[in-house]
Amino acid sequence: MIVLVGFMGAGKTTIGRLLADKLGLPFLDSDVVIEQRSRRTVREMFAEDGEPAFRALEHKIVADLLGGPDVVLALGGGAPEHPDTQKLLSDGPTVIYLQVGYAQAMARVAGDEYRPMLHRPGLDDLYLRRLDTYGGIATLTIATDGRRPEAVASDVVEHVVRAPHVPPGTSTILVSCTGGTYNVHVGAGLLEQVGRLLPDLPYARTATLITGDRTSVVPVADSLRRIPDLTVHVIEVPDQQTGKDLSAVGSVAGELAERAVHKDDLIVGIGGEVVCDIAGFVASTYNRGMPLALVPTTLGAQADSAVGGKASLNLPQGRNLIGTVHQPVVVIADATAVRLGQEGYRAGLAEAVKHALISGGPLVRLLSEHAESLRDDPDPGVLAEVVTRSVQVKADIVGRDERERGDRLHLNYGHTFGHAIEQVSGAGTADDGQATALGMMAAAYLARRQGRIGDDLVELHRNLLAGLGLPVSGRFTVDELREAWLRDKKFRDGARFIVLNGLGRPEAGVLPAPETLAAALRDLTDP
Repeated sequence: MIVLVGFMGAGKTTIGRLLADKLGLPFLDSDVVIEQRSRRTVREMFAEDGEPAFRALEHKIVADLLGGPDVVLALGGGAPEHPDTQKLLSDGPTVIYLQVGYAQAMARVAGDEYRPMLHRPGLDDLYLRRLDTYGGIATLTIATDGRRPEAVASDVVEHVVRAPHVPPGTSTILVSCTGGTYNVHVGAGLLEQVGRLLPDLPYARTATLITGDRTSVVPVADSLRRIPDLTVHVIEVPDQQTGKDLSAVGSVAGELAERAVHKDDLIVGIGGEVVCDIAGFVASTYNRGMPLALVPTTLGAQADSAVGGKASLNLPQGRNLIGTVHQPVVVIADATAVRLGQEGYRAGLAEAVKHALISGGPLVRLLSEHAESLRDDPDPGVLAEVVTRSVQVKADIVGRDERERGDRLHLNYGHTFGHAIEQVSGAGTADDGQATALGMMAAAYLARRQGRIGDDLVELHRNLLAGLGLPVSGRFTVDELREAWLRDKKFRDGARFIVLNGLGRPEAGVLPAPETLAAALRDLTDP
């Protein structure tokens, strides 16, 4: 429960709506609720009943709201002055005091005739009197003068979702989007810390661990069992692309039903991309949505698929054709769980290259400098840095475009080619990074054919991928890939591609001429 207090003009409603979007909670304005229940405006109640009667009614309704489901609740400026309301606010919820100067407040509300207190004599004295009340009940005070509402909301989010027990040496990346805001923790030895890194889930009584990783599930389960009043169950699923389908979800859902798992209980996915997708799909649909924690244990899942809220299932006709978007409450990536030769390792390297190319940031240099180590003998510290940098790139994009209507499409760089290559090559290639690597090389050749990039950027693609032991050439034709492209999510009057206009400058929705597309595939055959 997040409660916003402050004087009129502090921005409680505007900032409250932004907060609710970022935290995935409903937004309520106490004045609006009072008017809905009373069928009169606040101004009418002040005029007809007087302020004392209004404050008594306001306290009753605020107490009712504070006892209900978690929301972001904006209170009227005078609500905290009622002694019983003040006590309720001091005892329970997170109270955010949005501090505003008197002159700024008056400038913001000038001309608003619906505020009954605006023309009250001695308004400046009332403002001064309330300052101590607001400050006395506040969990967090944030100044709003001269600041954009989005910046204030971001400050509140950062405070609210801050994890209190982060081990030293752990990197924490905040993912903030409309479906919810959460931390991604990256470090060493975090499997044993999962229980301490969870956000507060006061109504969770069961944690169901969905896993394909029998080694990693043991320390996670032990950590969660240390949480009072939390029962832990484990459901094993195959961590293979051929098992990521509706039958797997149905099987898990049936077990949840047998155990009478409730909406506030926790789903935990522990494993690679497949397990995280199954857990995410179950959490987004069972009970119409449940809290989800992800503990990715492969490089592919840590660097890419566990972040951003997507959960996809396969059909015989193609990969990831069914999906949902459901943000987790936390992602915990333990770099010591990642091993050379592990399924999903090479896929993670390919996704890291993708993030480097579309961002053009320090990840390019990191992958270049540590290519040999990452390819042959990965150091956990280097792996943690690669995952951290990759997550930072993805978090920034997902925060701007959660539902893949704009910038998030750029995260599909190489995938239009790659998924089609997977389809014609067979499911066995789906997790080894080959198809994604070849897809990025084909996209580079396509961009060069279109005059968007030069040989230097094509060579950077080749050097990054080959240096990490990933393929850079293959033999495919338009006729072979066309059937898969018909089912691609970006298909619109033809197969559309993401290409680069330079390092860190991706463009989505590109529809190439057939002859250019065929020529790019010939380049991939004989670079």
